Amino acid sequence: MTLVLGDGPERAYRLDDPSTCDRPYAAHAAYDPRVHLAYILAQQGHDAHWLSRFTGLPLPAARRIAGAAALSRA
Repeated sequence: MTLVLGDGPERAYRLDDPSTCDRPYAAHAAYDPRVHLAYILAQQGHDAHWLSRFTGLPLPAARRIAGAAALSRA
């Protein structure tokens, strides 16, 4: 998933644990523990505003993560 975190550029981030990937994760997506945590918490039903406050992620990124989590539960 592509996200903008802070004032950095848009880039691909992993939503899950990098150890679950069969190829080097850095080659195709960055791992940020806040993104992973937000994804897990969103799967448990937390909304984007709460995720943003709890993890310190920008609200637009938290919204995208919450949307991805909702799709994974469907």
